[in-house]
Parts: sequence; C-alpha cells; structure tokens
Amino acid sequence: MDQRSKNKLKRKMRKIKKINFIRRIVQLVCFFLLPGLFIQIYTSTKALVMALVNSSFSLQANLLDLAVVLSVYPLTLLLGRFFCGWVCAMGSIGDLLTAIRNGLKIKELKMEGSAGQKLKAVKYILLLFAIIFIWVLQIIAIPQGINPLDAFGVLVSLNNWDLLLSTFLVATILLAAILVLSFFVPRFFCRYLCPTGAILSLLSLPRMLTIKKPRENCRNCTLCTQNCPMAIPLYKTDKSRSGECIECGQCVIGCPMDNCHMQLAGKDLNTKTIGTIAATTIVGLNYIGTISANAVAFESTQTLTMDASQSATASSTKYQDGSYPGTAPGFQGQITVDVTVANGLITAIDEVSNEDTPEFFNRCWNTVTGEIIQSQTTDVDAVSGATYSSQGIMDAVAAALYGQTGTTAAIGESADSILAESKTIDSSSTASSQKSSMSSDAAALFTDGTYEGSGSGLRGETLVEVTVQAGKITAISEISKQDDDQFFYRAWDTVTEEIIAAQSIEVDAVSGATYSSNSIMEAVAAALDLTFENPNSSLQGGHGRP
Repeated sequence: MDQRSKNKLKRKMRKIKKINFIRRIVQLVCFFLLPGLFIQIYTSTKALVMALVNSSFSLQANLLDLAVVLSVYPLTLLLGRFFCGWVCAMGSIGDLLTAIRNGLKIKELKMEGSAGQKLKAVKYILLLFAIIFIWVLQIIAIPQGINPLDAFGVLVSLNNWDLLLSTFLVATILLAAILVLSFFVPRFFCRYLCPTGAILSLLSLPRMLTIKKPRENCRNCTLCTQNCPMAIPLYKTDKSRSGECIECGQCVIGCPMDNCHMQLAGKDLNTKTIGTIAATTIVGLNYIGTISANAVAFESTQTLTMDASQSATASSTKYQDGSYPGTAPGFQGQITVDVTVANGLITAIDEVSNEDTPEFFNRCWNTVTGEIIQSQTTDVDAVSGATYSSQGIMDAVAAALYGQTGTTAAIGESADSILAESKTIDSSSTASSQKSSMSSDAAALFTDGTYEGSGSGLRGETLVEVTVQAGKITAISEISKQDDDQFFYRAWDTVTEEIIAAQSIEVDAVSGATYSSNSIMEAVAAALDLTFENPNSSLQGGHGRP
C-alpha cells in the first residue's frame, strides 16, 4: 500500500471513529432518558388495537398510547428506523456487547446465507401470533415472570434486583440467553426476535430515505454487508430500502471507496447529523406527548374528584369518612397510597411512595385512580403496558379501604390479592342490597348454613364457600382457584353477584372468561347440592369462547 492509500485509510478511520463516537453518545443519552421506550411502543400499539377491537377506544383513555406511537411512527414512515439504530435501549446494549467482543478479538458467529435471512422471519411470526391470539382474540395471556422484557425493565431500573432471581427468574434466564447470543451475533434480538422491530420494519418500507451504492463503482469487498449489524446483503444491490435497515450508517462510513451514501430525494445526507436530529426529535416528541397526556389525565382526575364530592350527598354511604393509607406490591416494589373518603365516597387518592419504574407507574397512575374515583370501586381495568403497576395501585387502594366499609364488593377483586391469606371476602352487605329488590315474602329456597363446593375451570379446580341466611344465598367467597387471574377475576364479581341477585345458578357466563364462569357456577351448585352440567368439557379452545 502506497503512502497516499495509507493516508486515505487513516482519514477514513478517523471519520469512522468520530461518527461512531457521536452515535454512541446519542445512544447513551437516550438509554438513560427512555430505557423502556421500545417496550412502550409495543404495549401502546397493543393497547390501541385492543381498544379498537373491543370498541372501547377513547381519546382521553388512550391519549398516552397515542403520544407514544406518534413520537416514533411518523418519523419511521418518513425516514426509516432511526429509533432502532439511535434510540432503542436494547439495541444499544447489543451494540455495546458487539464492541466488547471486537475489543477482545473474539470471532463473530456468522448467520449467513438464506438460513440467516429466513431466521429474520421469526420476529414477524411472533408479532402475527401476538396480534391474533393476544391482541384480537384475547385468548392467551403471557404469565407473570416469563417475559424477558420484564426482567430487562427490572435490570435497567437499577433497583430491586432481587426480583430477578425470584419473581422473574424464568424471564431473567431468557434475557441472559438473549444477551449471550447478542455477544456473538450483532443485534441478535433486533434481527430475530424483537416485535417492536417487526412493527417498525413494516412501517418503514415506504420511506423516502435510501441507501445508494452503485455497484459499477464497487470493488466487491463486501465491507458494507460485513459492517451491517442487521446482516443486510447490500453487496447485491445498487440501492436499498430494506425494512431491516436501522439507519445506523455503518455501511456508509465503512465503505473504503466512499461509494455508499444515505440519500433523501437524491441528495446525500450527513449520517451523524440526520441520526442526531432524528433521535432528538423522537425523545422530544415523546416527552412533550407524555407530559401533555399526563396533564390531561390529571385534569380529568380532578374533575372526577369534584364530581364525586358534589354527588356524595345524593349517594348512599359506602365508606367511613377519613384518610387511610394502603400498601401493596407493584412491578418492582411497594406502592403506598393515601385514600381520602368524604361523605361516604372516595374523593381523592394520593401517592405516598412507589418503587416502580417511573415511566410505567406514571403511565397508569392518573387513569387508574381516576377510574377508581369515578366508579367508587377498585375493580377497574389495568392500563395496557403498565399492568403490574396498575394492579399494584388497585391493591393499595383496596388495602386502604378494607375494613372502612360495609360493602366489600365495592372494593372489588383487588382485595382478594391483598387478603388472600384469609381465603374469604365478606359479601353480606352486597347480598343485602341485592336482596332488597326481591319480594319480601319470597319463600326460603335453601337451608341456612355455610357450604363448600368445587367446579372445574380451564386450569383446574375452583373452590368456593356459599353462605345461606333466611333461606337465601347472601354471600359467595373464593377459597381457591387455579384459573389465570386475568380470566377468573373477569368473571368472579359478575357471576357471583348475578347468582345472588337471581338466587339461581342459571346465569350467563362472562364473555372472554367462559371457563372460569362455568367453574364458579358449578362450584356454587355443588355447595348447594344443585344439578349443574358444566359445559367446559365440551368447549374447544380457550377463554375466548363466547
């Protein structure tokens, strides 16, 4: 190599180091600002699709989800996957592992040829599976503790790492396996597994930005493909708008002939400039959208609080006036709230402390507390993408209210998880209010006493306790169950209340929780020695059966 070529190579290496340094700084900043954004994009998309499928979409309830997707989707549609290449925390960890491997001079595990390209289809298959069975049909739920992204959330929070070896042990093992593979295969998770990447890949296909590399000026070194962390076979084409491209610019800066360019409308772009602008835009839009959505939710909560106070005098008293603290576990630790009751109604819920990741806790706080105040019960929907924090808030409020009311049904199913050790929830006053609608001279239907019965659900046995007073069913308490919480508690309150109201087990199953509904009816029938033919044995599929 002559001196001129050596000087050119040195200049090229300085350029590569400079651009990579700037990208690493941007990635580091984004990692600390928004480590969970790649998870939020997926969960917000899921929440929006499920809201549309269930005809429950509302601008107020889904504003935060809209803010999250709108901070990323338009830019991806216009320019490509800059989020993946410059912002995503999981991608940044993958790049770090690759840099460490290169520094140690350990060989990369090549996933070459058609087999490597076919493996990229796995993430699209996973996304399609999730859309059909989790988002639309809603017949499958991922059990707590096995999703590796949950373990990632705990890991990057730098808090409560003990959960990684207890609650999230399986998730931790899966995450460790992904990270090990990412050490040997650049961007392993991004290439083959990431559902968010699959969404953004499809969304980026019509983008205006192109990687141009005229092959007539190429010396066939294939460095563009070798430098590509997504293993796109760039040497085979003159220009590329592959959905797999994460706009990292490694092909551009690594070309020794300066033959590879990032272009928009035929004009060359500076990789580090466009990447920095794109990342700043995404982070800025996300912060502006999130703050605005939380402000709207806060205003809504304040309005609900005022409405609750104004309507208190016209409503029956549910709770004893006062201020009550309550604590329950969230995603990463304890959530403590202070619940204010005025004129017998919940009028305010204040956060005392929480140990959850702020972006997930804040995502659900205003929505969940607002709905609790509005409905005067903790039996409200969890916010998609912040399920653990949502349930923790409900449980904390239930813990605060337990014992402060004669209507435990108003507390909702959250009390079950807080007071599971007691194996029973007193529903007597709920039954009393429902009994008042019946004829006062109705004949006694059952023999007074307390009875136990069991029924078969989707996962196993449901065991209940039925209380009969004055010849009528007055309370139904859960002793144990084996069905998934998500489906069992969707059915529990509705089915038991309808049984008490009708004084009959001939009530409707709850759509989306058919197996659990039937198991509850069968258990009550067994306790009362009634005939009931459980249709679960004849059903096919899962809880989604109508």
